[in-house]
Amino acid sequence: MKSKHVAFEGVTFDLWNTLLVSEPGGIEVRQLAWQKVIDERDLNITSDLLLSVLEMLPVRFDIEWRAGRQYTAKEALEDAFNVFGEKITDEDREVFAETFDQSSFALKVDVVEGAEEVLAYLAGKGIKTAIVSDTSLSAGRHLRFFLNEFGVAPHVTFFAFSDEVGVYKPDKKIFMKALEGMGDVRPFKAAHVGDLKRTDVAGARNIGMTSVRFRGANDDQEDELEADFVINHLSELPSMLNL
Repeated sequence: MKSKHVAFEGVTFDLWNTLLVSEPGGIEVRQLAWQKVIDERDLNITSDLLLSVLEMLPVRFDIEWRAGRQYTAKEALEDAFNVFGEKITDEDREVFAETFDQSSFALKVDVVEGAEEVLAYLAGKGIKTAIVSDTSLSAGRHLRFFLNEFGVAPHVTFFAFSDEVGVYKPDKKIFMKALEGMGDVRPFKAAHVGDLKRTDVAGARNIGMTSVRFRGANDDQEDELEADFVINHLSELPSMLNL
């Protein structure tokens, strides 16, 4: 257990289940968008085939993510188009890709209670902040959109998204990118807040940052590894770290 008397200069945050939560219905949003394309272009793709393809993509992402291999919308679209095969043309692919991209802005997302407030508090104290997030079928630019929608982005110093950095947590590279982006904050002067032990806690520990596990949106029990500190609400963070 690390001391809470470190004079922290920077705090990094995971995004999903720490600052934002993804509500059910993501597949349905993309299904409606692609069904419209199928109908408008009179494509020979059944609703069952469409649904099976869209349900396949998050499963593939989870496999690749756990293996540390990048799986973005680009790879997902290639998988989908391979299934559709000769049912679609190159022009159809372009329309599907653009529609898929735009549907990411329509996903059902909500903000975690206290997210905007704690980031505003840290900014007011002169503490640099960064978001260190693994992205999946939605890119960093989509996530920036939601962070702006909920008033979180203006308080963030730097964004390190996996699709832009090229690695997933717990790789040191993505944490180093965030520390550099906050003004070359040294690891022992920084804390990382996130919900997952395998990526957030392990990643922070690997680089020498203080780890804080937030279990208010997701109480991860997948790994025995535990953080230096555990909080149930983001409002607990300032006092927990003596900020």
